[in-house]
Amino acid sequence: MHDRGFQFRAGKDRRQGLPSRGLRRRFWPFIRLVLPGALLLGLAAYFLPVDADSNIDPGPASAPVAATEKRPETLVAPPHQPTADPVVEPPPTVETRFGIVLEGLDVCEGVVEKGATLAGILGGHGVCAQRIAAAAEASRGVFDLRQLRPGRPYCLFLGRDGRPRYFVYEASATDYVVFDLAEPVAVRTASKPVETRLRAAAATISSSLWEALQDQGVDPGLIVSLDEVLGQSVDLFHLQPDDRIALVFEEQFVEGRPIGAGRILAARMVHEGVVCNAFYYDDGHGGGYYDENGHSVQRRFLRAPLKYNRISSGFSRRRFHPILNIYRPHLAIDYAAPTGTPVMAVGDGTVVRTGHDKHAGRFIRLRHGSRYESRYIHLSRFAKGMRAGRRVQRGEVIGYVGQTGLATGPHLDFAFYRDGTPVDYRTLDFPRQDPIPDDQRIWFDRRVIHLSQYLEESETALAKVAPPAEADVSNES
Repeated sequence: MHDRGFQFRAGKDRRQGLPSRGLRRRFWPFIRLVLPGALLLGLAAYFLPVDADSNIDPGPASAPVAATEKRPETLVAPPHQPTADPVVEPPPTVETRFGIVLEGLDVCEGVVEKGATLAGILGGHGVCAQRIAAAAEASRGVFDLRQLRPGRPYCLFLGRDGRPRYFVYEASATDYVVFDLAEPVAVRTASKPVETRLRAAAATISSSLWEALQDQGVDPGLIVSLDEVLGQSVDLFHLQPDDRIALVFEEQFVEGRPIGAGRILAARMVHEGVVCNAFYYDDGHGGGYYDENGHSVQRRFLRAPLKYNRISSGFSRRRFHPILNIYRPHLAIDYAAPTGTPVMAVGDGTVVRTGHDKHAGRFIRLRHGSRYESRYIHLSRFAKGMRAGRRVQRGEVIGYVGQTGLATGPHLDFAFYRDGTPVDYRTLDFPRQDPIPDDQRIWFDRRVIHLSQYLEESETALAKVAPPAEADVSNES
Protein backbone atom coordinates (compact mmCIF):
# COMPACT_ATOMS: atom_id res chain seq x y z
CA MET A 1 0.00 0.00 0.00
CA HIS A 2 2.76 2.28 0.84
CA ASP A 3 4.70 1.62 -2.32
CA ARG A 4 1.59 1.93 -4.45
CA GLY A 5 0.75 5.23 -2.91
CA PHE A 6 4.21 6.49 -3.56
CA GLN A 7 4.09 5.30 -7.14
CA PHE A 8 0.74 6.87 -7.59
CA ARG A 9 2.00 10.24 -6.33
CA ALA A 10 5.19 9.85 -8.31
CA GLY A 11 3.16 9.04 -11.39
CA LYS A 12 1.04 12.13 -10.76
CA ASP A 13 4.14 14.28 -10.38
CA ARG A 14 5.52 12.95 -13.62
CA ARG A 15 2.24 13.62 -15.37
CA GLN A 16 2.42 17.24 -14.21
CA GLY A 17 6.05 17.59 -15.29
CA LEU A 18 7.36 18.05 -11.74
CA PRO A 19 10.35 16.24 -10.27
CA SER A 20 9.64 13.54 -7.83
CA ARG A 21 9.48 14.21 -4.12
CA GLY A 22 12.71 12.37 -3.57
CA LEU A 23 14.53 14.54 -6.01
CA ARG A 24 12.99 17.67 -4.49
CA ARG A 25 14.14 16.58 -1.05
CA ARG A 26 17.60 15.81 -2.33
CA PHE A 27 18.14 19.16 -4.13
CA TRP A 28 16.09 21.44 -1.84
CA PRO A 29 19.05 22.62 0.31
CA PHE A 30 20.94 23.54 -2.87
CA ILE A 31 17.96 25.37 -4.36
CA ARG A 32 17.39 27.27 -1.14
CA LEU A 33 20.97 28.60 -1.26
CA VAL A 34 21.21 29.39 -4.98
CA LEU A 35 17.78 30.92 -5.65
CA PRO A 36 18.16 34.06 -3.46
CA GLY A 37 21.58 34.77 -4.93
CA ALA A 38 20.22 34.45 -8.44
CA LEU A 39 17.43 36.86 -7.60
CA LEU A 40 19.91 39.38 -6.19
CA LEU A 41 22.12 39.14 -9.26
CA GLY A 42 19.14 39.68 -11.50
CA LEU A 43 18.00 42.75 -9.64
CA ALA A 44 21.51 44.18 -9.65
CA ALA A 45 21.84 43.63 -13.38
CA TYR A 46 18.50 45.36 -13.94
CA PHE A 47 19.04 48.47 -11.84
CA LEU A 48 22.79 49.13 -12.03
CA PRO A 49 23.94 51.23 -15.08
CA VAL A 50 26.06 49.57 -17.66
CA ASP A 51 29.35 51.23 -18.56
CA ALA A 52 29.05 52.37 -22.17
CA ASP A 53 32.75 51.88 -22.79
CA SER A 54 32.91 48.25 -21.50
CA ASN A 55 33.53 45.46 -24.01
CA ILE A 56 30.67 43.01 -23.96
CA ASP A 57 31.07 39.68 -25.66
CA PRO A 58 28.26 39.42 -28.15
CA GLY A 59 28.26 35.61 -27.92
CA PRO A 60 28.36 33.13 -30.76
CA ALA A 61 25.05 34.26 -32.20
CA SER A 62 26.36 37.74 -32.90
CA ALA A 63 27.76 38.57 -36.28
CA PRO A 64 31.55 39.00 -36.35
CA VAL A 65 32.75 42.61 -36.44
CA ALA A 66 35.23 43.45 -39.13
CA ALA A 67 38.59 44.78 -37.99
CA THR A 68 38.23 48.00 -40.01
CA GLU A 69 34.80 48.82 -38.60
CA LYS A 70 34.19 50.72 -35.39
CA ARG A 71 31.67 49.43 -32.94
CA PRO A 72 28.83 51.96 -32.73
CA GLU A 73 29.06 53.95 -29.50
CA THR A 74 26.16 54.20 -27.11
CA LEU A 75 24.99 57.83 -26.80
CA VAL A 76 24.59 58.89 -23.17
CA ALA A 77 22.88 62.19 -22.40
CA PRO A 78 25.14 64.60 -20.50
CA PRO A 79 24.12 65.49 -16.95
CA HIS A 80 21.72 68.43 -16.65
CA GLN A 81 23.46 71.79 -16.27
CA PRO A 82 21.74 75.11 -15.62
CA THR A 83 21.67 77.22 -18.77
CA ALA A 84 22.80 80.84 -18.64
CA ASP A 85 20.40 83.62 -19.53
CA PRO A 86 20.49 84.42 -23.24
CA VAL A 87 22.58 87.45 -24.13
CA VAL A 88 20.28 90.27 -25.20
CA GLU A 89 21.85 92.71 -27.58
CA PRO A 90 21.15 96.36 -26.62
CA PRO A 91 18.96 98.19 -29.10
CA PRO A 92 20.82 100.43 -31.50
CA THR A 93 21.29 103.99 -30.27
CA VAL A 94 19.04 106.48 -32.02
CA GLU A 95 20.48 109.98 -32.01
CA THR A 96 17.88 112.69 -31.43
CA ARG A 97 17.77 116.41 -30.83
CA PHE A 98 14.70 118.30 -29.64
CA GLY A 99 12.88 114.97 -29.95
CA ILE A 100 13.73 114.74 -33.68
CA VAL A 101 15.49 111.64 -35.05
CA LEU A 102 18.63 112.87 -36.82
CA GLU A 103 19.04 109.95 -39.21
CA GLY A 104 18.99 111.27 -42.76
CA LEU A 105 18.93 114.92 -41.63
CA ASP A 106 21.53 117.67 -41.67
CA VAL A 107 21.46 120.33 -38.94
CA CYS A 108 21.96 123.98 -39.80
CA GLU A 109 22.31 126.27 -36.77
CA GLY A 110 21.82 130.02 -36.70
CA VAL A 111 20.95 133.05 -34.60
CA VAL A 112 17.95 135.32 -35.08
CA GLU A 113 19.16 138.58 -36.54
CA LYS A 114 17.69 141.95 -35.68
CA GLY A 115 14.47 142.45 -37.63
CA ALA A 116 14.35 138.81 -38.77
CA THR A 117 10.99 137.03 -39.17
CA LEU A 118 9.92 133.43 -39.54
CA ALA A 119 9.04 134.07 -43.19
CA GLY A 120 12.48 135.52 -43.84
CA ILE A 121 14.34 132.66 -42.17
CA LEU A 122 12.35 129.88 -43.83
CA GLY A 123 12.10 131.64 -47.18
CA GLY A 124 15.87 132.04 -47.24
CA HIS A 125 16.17 128.25 -47.10
CA GLY A 126 13.75 127.50 -49.91
CA VAL A 127 10.47 127.01 -48.06
CA CYS A 128 7.55 128.06 -50.27
CA ALA A 129 5.18 130.85 -49.30
CA GLN A 130 2.23 128.45 -48.90
CA ARG A 131 4.14 126.34 -46.39
CA ILE A 132 5.25 129.44 -44.45
CA ALA A 133 1.65 130.65 -44.29
CA ALA A 134 0.57 127.24 -43.03
CA ALA A 135 3.27 127.38 -40.33
CA ALA A 136 2.09 130.83 -39.22
CA GLU A 137 -1.49 129.60 -39.03
CA ALA A 138 -0.51 126.47 -37.08
CA SER A 139 1.38 128.58 -34.53
CA ARG A 140 -1.75 130.49 -33.45
CA GLY A 141 -2.42 129.81 -29.79
CA VAL A 142 0.88 127.93 -29.49
CA PHE A 143 3.58 130.55 -30.03
CA ASP A 144 3.47 134.25 -30.84
CA LEU A 145 5.73 134.78 -33.86
CA ARG A 146 6.37 138.33 -32.67
CA GLN A 147 8.35 136.80 -29.81
CA LEU A 148 11.27 135.89 -32.08
CA ARG A 149 14.08 137.73 -30.27
CA PRO A 150 17.38 138.86 -31.80
CA GLY A 151 20.27 136.79 -30.53
CA ARG A 152 18.25 133.68 -29.75
CA PRO A 153 19.49 130.48 -31.46
CA TYR A 154 17.55 128.34 -33.90
CA CYS A 155 18.12 125.09 -35.82
CA LEU A 156 17.01 123.99 -39.28
CA PHE A 157 16.86 120.26 -39.99
CA LEU A 158 17.39 119.64 -43.70
CA GLY A 159 16.48 116.51 -45.64
CA ARG A 160 18.71 114.80 -48.19
CA ASP A 161 17.31 117.10 -50.85
CA GLY A 162 18.42 120.15 -48.85
CA ARG A 163 14.89 121.28 -48.00
CA PRO A 164 13.97 122.14 -44.40
CA ARG A 165 12.00 119.44 -42.60
CA TYR A 166 11.93 121.07 -39.15
CA PHE A 167 12.56 124.52 -37.74
CA VAL A 168 13.31 124.81 -34.00
CA TYR A 169 13.43 128.14 -32.20
CA GLU A 170 15.01 128.19 -28.73
CA ALA A 171 12.93 130.73 -26.81
CA SER A 172 15.03 130.29 -23.65
CA ALA A 173 17.65 128.03 -22.16
CA THR A 174 14.93 125.46 -21.44
CA ASP A 175 11.93 126.18 -23.71
CA TYR A 176 11.82 125.68 -27.48
CA VAL A 177 9.28 125.65 -30.32
CA VAL A 178 9.26 122.96 -33.04
CA PHE A 179 7.79 123.70 -36.48
CA ASP A 180 7.17 120.41 -38.32
CA LEU A 181 7.15 121.52 -41.96
CA ALA A 182 5.74 118.27 -43.33
CA GLU A 183 2.17 118.13 -44.65
CA PRO A 184 0.18 119.06 -42.63
CA VAL A 185 2.36 121.62 -40.85
CA ALA A 186 2.32 121.29 -37.05
CA VAL A 187 3.74 123.44 -34.24
CA ARG A 188 4.47 122.34 -30.69
CA THR A 189 6.33 123.65 -27.65
CA ALA A 190 8.51 121.62 -25.33
CA SER A 191 11.13 122.04 -22.62
CA LYS A 192 14.53 120.50 -22.02
CA PRO A 193 14.96 118.54 -18.77
CA VAL A 194 16.51 120.64 -16.02
CA GLU A 195 18.96 119.09 -13.56
CA THR A 196 19.09 120.69 -10.11
CA ARG A 197 22.22 120.42 -7.97
CA LEU A 198 22.87 121.60 -4.43
CA ARG A 199 25.72 124.02 -3.77
CA ALA A 200 27.08 125.89 -0.76
CA ALA A 201 29.12 129.09 -0.78
CA ALA A 202 30.56 131.44 1.83
CA ALA A 203 32.26 134.82 1.65
CA THR A 204 33.65 137.57 3.86
CA ILE A 205 32.51 141.11 3.09
CA SER A 206 35.30 143.51 2.19
CA SER A 207 33.56 146.17 0.13
CA SER A 208 30.05 144.94 -0.76
CA LEU A 209 27.90 141.84 -0.62
CA TRP A 210 27.64 141.85 -4.41
CA GLU A 211 31.41 141.73 -4.98
CA ALA A 212 31.97 139.15 -2.25
CA LEU A 213 29.50 136.66 -3.74
CA GLN A 214 30.49 137.44 -7.32
CA ASP A 215 34.03 136.39 -6.42
CA GLN A 216 32.58 133.02 -5.32
CA GLY A 217 30.84 132.57 -8.68
CA VAL A 218 27.32 133.03 -7.28
CA ASP A 219 24.69 133.90 -9.90
CA PRO A 220 23.77 137.63 -9.83
CA GLY A 221 20.07 136.81 -9.77
CA LEU A 222 20.59 134.88 -6.56
CA ILE A 223 22.24 137.87 -4.93
CA VAL A 224 19.18 139.97 -5.74
CA SER A 225 16.98 137.29 -4.13
CA LEU A 226 18.92 137.61 -0.87
CA ASP A 227 17.17 140.89 -0.15
CA GLU A 228 13.88 139.00 -0.01
CA VAL A 229 15.34 136.29 2.27
CA LEU A 230 17.36 138.39 4.74
CA GLY A 231 16.31 141.94 3.94
CA GLN A 232 13.79 142.04 6.80
CA SER A 233 16.49 141.12 9.34
CA VAL A 234 19.64 142.82 8.00
CA ASP A 235 20.22 145.93 5.91
CA LEU A 236 22.20 144.28 3.11
CA PHE A 237 23.18 147.65 1.62
CA HIS A 238 25.01 148.80 4.77
CA LEU A 239 27.14 145.82 5.72
CA GLN A 240 30.47 146.21 7.50
CA PRO A 241 33.91 144.84 6.57
CA ASP A 242 34.48 141.34 7.98
CA ASP A 243 30.74 140.57 8.02
CA ARG A 244 30.21 137.04 6.73
CA ILE A 245 27.62 135.39 4.50
CA ALA A 246 27.00 131.67 3.90
CA LEU A 247 24.47 130.19 1.47
CA VAL A 248 22.99 126.86 0.45
CA PHE A 249 21.20 127.10 -2.88
CA GLU A 250 20.14 125.25 -5.99
CA GLU A 251 22.00 125.44 -9.29
CA GLN A 252 20.22 124.45 -12.50
CA PHE A 253 21.81 122.76 -15.49
CA VAL A 254 20.56 121.90 -18.97
CA GLU A 255 22.56 119.39 -21.00
CA GLY A 256 25.41 119.80 -18.53
CA ARG A 257 25.58 123.59 -18.90
CA PRO A 258 24.64 125.92 -16.02
CA ILE A 259 21.64 128.11 -16.79
CA GLY A 260 21.30 129.94 -13.49
CA ALA A 261 20.49 129.55 -9.84
CA GLY A 262 17.32 128.18 -8.37
CA ARG A 263 15.97 128.72 -4.88
CA ILE A 264 17.98 129.73 -1.82
CA LEU A 265 17.52 126.93 0.71
CA ALA A 266 19.44 128.42 3.64
CA ALA A 267 21.27 131.65 4.40
CA ARG A 268 23.36 132.83 7.34
CA MET A 269 24.55 136.39 7.81
CA VAL A 270 26.93 137.43 10.60
CA HIS A 271 26.55 141.21 10.88
CA GLU A 272 28.52 143.01 13.58
CA GLY A 273 28.68 139.76 15.54
CA VAL A 274 24.93 139.05 15.34
CA VAL A 275 23.94 135.82 13.54
CA CYS A 276 20.81 135.86 11.36
CA ASN A 277 19.58 132.58 9.86
CA ALA A 278 16.92 131.85 7.27
CA PHE A 279 15.80 128.36 6.21
CA TYR A 280 13.35 127.59 3.41
CA TYR A 281 10.48 125.27 4.34
CA ASP A 282 7.30 124.27 2.51
CA ASP A 283 4.51 123.01 4.76
CA GLY A 284 2.37 121.91 1.82
CA HIS A 285 0.46 125.18 1.64
CA GLY A 286 3.31 127.29 0.32
CA GLY A 287 6.99 127.81 1.12
CA GLY A 288 8.66 130.52 3.14
CA TYR A 289 11.79 131.42 5.12
CA TYR A 290 12.04 130.96 8.87
CA ASP A 291 14.72 131.35 11.51
CA GLU A 292 16.04 128.39 13.48
CA ASN A 293 13.19 128.77 15.98
CA GLY A 294 10.48 128.51 13.34
CA HIS A 295 9.56 132.22 13.26
CA SER A 296 9.03 133.77 9.84
CA VAL A 297 11.69 136.18 8.60
CA GLN A 298 9.46 137.40 5.78
CA ARG A 299 6.66 139.88 5.51
CA ARG A 300 3.26 138.94 4.15
CA PHE A 301 4.06 140.61 0.80
CA LEU A 302 7.18 140.70 -1.37
CA ARG A 303 9.34 143.81 -1.37
CA ALA A 304 8.92 144.00 -5.17
CA PRO A 305 7.02 141.93 -7.77
CA LEU A 306 10.10 141.26 -9.93
CA LYS A 307 13.87 141.48 -10.17
CA TYR A 308 14.21 144.91 -11.68
CA ASN A 309 17.05 147.09 -12.95
CA ARG A 310 15.75 150.40 -11.62
CA ILE A 311 12.59 152.32 -10.74
CA SER A 312 11.88 154.48 -13.77
CA SER A 313 8.93 156.28 -12.20
CA GLY A 314 7.69 156.33 -8.61
CA PHE A 315 4.37 156.89 -6.91
CA SER A 316 3.32 160.50 -7.54
CA ARG A 317 0.22 162.68 -7.38
CA ARG A 318 1.47 164.73 -10.33
CA ARG A 319 3.70 163.33 -13.07
CA PHE A 320 4.31 164.38 -16.68
CA HIS A 321 3.17 161.55 -18.96
CA PRO A 322 5.84 160.94 -21.64
CA ILE A 323 3.31 159.93 -24.32
CA LEU A 324 0.23 162.01 -23.55
CA ASN A 325 2.42 165.06 -22.71
CA ILE A 326 0.19 166.08 -19.81
CA TYR A 327 0.53 166.15 -16.04
CA ARG A 328 -1.60 163.68 -14.18
CA PRO A 329 -1.33 161.42 -11.10
CA HIS A 330 0.81 158.29 -11.37
CA LEU A 331 -0.47 156.20 -8.48
CA ALA A 332 1.79 153.25 -9.21
CA ILE A 333 5.49 152.28 -9.47
CA ASP A 334 7.25 151.66 -12.78
CA TYR A 335 9.95 148.96 -12.57
CA ALA A 336 12.26 149.00 -15.61
CA ALA A 337 13.27 145.49 -16.69
CA PRO A 338 13.95 143.61 -19.94
CA THR A 339 11.05 142.16 -21.89
CA GLY A 340 10.26 138.66 -20.69
CA THR A 341 11.38 139.22 -17.08
CA PRO A 342 9.11 137.10 -14.83
CA VAL A 343 6.54 139.03 -12.79
CA MET A 344 5.51 137.50 -9.45
CA ALA A 345 2.44 137.80 -7.28
CA VAL A 346 3.43 139.93 -4.29
CA GLY A 347 1.28 137.82 -1.98
CA ASP A 348 -1.13 134.90 -1.74
CA GLY A 349 -4.37 135.76 -3.47
CA THR A 350 -6.92 135.16 -6.21
CA VAL A 351 -6.94 136.34 -9.83
CA VAL A 352 -9.75 138.88 -10.20
CA ARG A 353 -9.31 139.62 -13.88
CA THR A 354 -6.93 139.23 -16.83
CA GLY A 355 -7.40 141.28 -19.95
CA HIS A 356 -6.13 143.82 -22.46
CA ASP A 357 -6.69 147.59 -22.59
CA LYS A 358 -5.49 150.11 -25.17
CA HIS A 359 -3.77 152.12 -22.43
CA ALA A 360 -2.77 149.42 -19.93
CA GLY A 361 -2.02 146.71 -22.49
CA ARG A 362 -2.12 143.22 -20.98
CA PHE A 363 -2.87 143.36 -17.27
CA ILE A 364 -3.70 141.17 -14.26
CA ARG A 365 -5.54 142.10 -11.06
CA LEU A 366 -5.14 140.07 -7.85
CA ARG A 367 -7.09 140.23 -4.61
CA HIS A 368 -5.27 139.49 -1.34
CA GLY A 369 -7.84 138.87 1.37
CA SER A 370 -10.50 141.46 2.06
CA ARG A 371 -8.29 144.58 2.27
CA TYR A 372 -5.61 144.47 -0.42
CA GLU A 373 -5.47 144.32 -4.22
CA SER A 374 -2.53 144.47 -6.66
CA ARG A 375 -2.45 145.34 -10.36
CA TYR A 376 0.21 144.45 -12.99
CA ILE A 377 0.21 146.41 -16.28
CA HIS A 378 1.99 146.42 -19.71
CA LEU A 379 2.70 142.65 -19.62
CA SER A 380 4.01 140.95 -22.74
CA ARG A 381 2.11 137.76 -21.90
CA PHE A 382 0.47 135.89 -19.07
CA ALA A 383 1.79 132.80 -17.35
CA LYS A 384 0.01 129.56 -18.20
CA GLY A 385 -3.30 129.04 -16.46
CA MET A 386 -3.84 132.64 -15.40
CA ARG A 387 -7.59 133.21 -15.40
CA ALA A 388 -10.22 134.73 -13.14
CA GLY A 389 -10.76 132.73 -9.95
CA ARG A 390 -7.39 131.00 -9.93
CA ARG A 391 -5.50 130.89 -6.63
CA VAL A 392 -1.88 132.10 -6.70
CA GLN A 393 0.87 131.94 -4.10
CA ARG A 394 3.29 134.59 -2.94
CA GLY A 395 6.21 134.65 -5.38
CA GLU A 396 4.41 132.66 -8.10
CA VAL A 397 5.08 133.84 -11.66
CA ILE A 398 1.89 135.31 -13.14
CA GLY A 399 3.20 137.08 -16.26
CA TYR A 400 6.18 138.63 -18.04
CA VAL A 401 7.41 142.18 -18.52
CA GLY A 402 6.51 143.87 -21.80
CA GLN A 403 5.53 147.24 -23.26
CA THR A 404 1.98 146.65 -24.42
CA GLY A 405 -0.43 149.59 -24.33
CA LEU A 406 0.88 153.12 -23.81
CA ALA A 407 4.53 152.44 -22.93
CA THR A 408 7.79 153.93 -24.16
CA GLY A 409 9.85 150.89 -23.18
CA PRO A 410 9.65 147.52 -21.42
CA HIS A 411 8.65 147.93 -17.79
CA LEU A 412 6.09 146.83 -15.21
CA ASP A 413 3.54 149.32 -14.01
CA PHE A 414 2.63 148.05 -10.53
CA ALA A 415 -0.19 149.46 -8.40
CA PHE A 416 -1.30 148.44 -4.92
CA TYR A 417 -4.61 149.20 -3.22
CA ARG A 418 -5.61 149.12 0.45
CA ASP A 419 -9.33 149.27 1.14
CA GLY A 420 -9.85 150.38 -2.47
CA THR A 421 -7.40 153.31 -2.28
CA PRO A 422 -4.07 153.33 -4.18
CA VAL A 423 -1.05 153.53 -1.83
CA ASP A 424 2.73 153.78 -2.25
CA TYR A 425 3.77 150.15 -1.95
CA ARG A 426 7.35 150.97 -0.90
CA THR A 427 6.21 152.80 2.24
CA LEU A 428 4.02 150.02 3.64
CA ASP A 429 5.10 147.98 6.67
CA PHE A 430 3.40 144.61 6.51
CA PRO A 431 3.24 142.10 9.38
CA ARG A 432 5.36 138.97 9.31
CA GLN A 433 3.95 135.67 8.16
CA ASP A 434 2.76 133.00 10.57
CA PRO A 435 5.33 130.74 12.30
CA ILE A 436 5.79 127.03 11.59
CA PRO A 437 2.67 125.07 12.67
CA ASP A 438 3.14 122.76 15.66
CA ASP A 439 2.35 119.63 13.64
CA GLN A 440 5.17 120.51 11.20
CA ARG A 441 7.80 121.38 13.78
CA ILE A 442 9.57 118.01 13.89
CA TRP A 443 10.04 118.02 10.12
CA PHE A 444 11.21 121.63 10.14
CA ASP A 445 13.80 120.90 12.86
CA ARG A 446 15.21 118.00 10.85
CA ARG A 447 15.55 120.22 7.80
CA VAL A 448 17.30 122.91 9.84
CA ILE A 449 19.85 120.37 11.12
CA HIS A 450 20.47 119.08 7.59
CA LEU A 451 20.93 122.52 6.01
CA SER A 452 23.00 123.81 8.93
CA GLN A 453 25.60 121.14 8.20
CA TYR A 454 26.06 122.57 4.70
CA LEU A 455 26.36 126.10 6.08
CA GLU A 456 28.97 125.07 8.65
CA GLU A 457 30.99 123.13 6.08
CA SER A 458 31.11 126.15 3.76
CA GLU A 459 32.14 128.42 6.65
CA THR A 460 34.87 125.96 7.63
CA ALA A 461 36.15 125.88 4.05
CA LEU A 462 36.16 129.69 3.99
CA ALA A 463 38.16 129.84 7.22
CA LYS A 464 40.79 127.48 5.78
CA VAL A 465 41.43 129.67 2.74
CA ALA A 466 41.22 133.00 4.60
CA PRO A 467 44.57 134.84 4.85
CA PRO A 468 46.15 134.73 8.31
CA ALA A 469 45.68 137.76 10.52
CA GLU A 470 48.58 140.15 10.65
CA ALA A 471 50.69 139.81 13.78
CA ASP A 472 50.53 142.58 16.38
CA VAL A 473 54.07 143.98 16.58
CA SER A 474 53.23 147.15 18.49
CA ASN A 475 54.87 145.83 21.70
CA GLU A 476 58.00 144.52 20.05
CA SER A 477 61.15 146.47 20.75
